[in-house]
Amino acid sequence: MTEENAIKQVEGFIQAVNDNNPAEVYKYLSPDIKELIDQQGFERNFAKERSYPYLTPLFLYLDKLELSEDKQSGTVECIVAARLPGQRMNFTVVYVKDNYYLVAFRDIADGSFIEKFDKL
Repeated sequence: MTEENAIKQVEGFIQAVNDNNPAEVYKYLSPDIKELIDQQGFERNFAKERSYPYLTPLFLYLDKLELSEDKQSGTVECIVAARLPGQRMNFTVVYVKDNYYLVAFRDIADGSFIEKFDKL
């Protein structure tokens, strides 16, 4: 349980997102997110969410990772390569069963991402 391990996991997650590889993204998700959906379902929802015509490709850069004092959790702040300057995405990182995982894309896992298209 070290900051280097957390950075390695976060960078792997970011690379999977940037590669638009939902199967790889799924590997980095926290157990509570994985309980919402199996890998095939996540891949299907991720592809559907990212193929919506108003969305630009998602490309992230790690800006900041801050772990709690006990290193059991932390926050991740990413810069989003987007048309709008200053766009950021924040995630939580948690230490579970000897590794760090990301609490991310809950809306894709639970299917609620569909609702955001209703607001466009």
